[in-house]
Amino acid sequence: MAEQVPAVSDVLDAIERRNWPRLERLLHPDIHWTTAAEEDLRGALEVVAQLSKDPPPAPPSYHEVRDGLIYRWIDCPG
Repeated sequence: MAEQVPAVSDVLDAIERRNWPRLERLLHPDIHWTTAAEEDLRGALEVVAQLSKDPPPAPPSYHEVRDGLIYRWIDCPG
């Protein structure tokens, strides 16, 4: 599992609280997010739209931060 850094904790907290405006600010505009079901999401708006319908994810198996924002997120398969 990827080391949990503040950026990951902030994203998980925003999702848990269902604070979608805050989540969008934490994501790089060109984010690439892979869900546990191996669905590829591109862009902050698409990620927020999908996550608002799903239960909160676990910490990612992989993540990448660019410019202080989450740029790549791969959910743990499940």
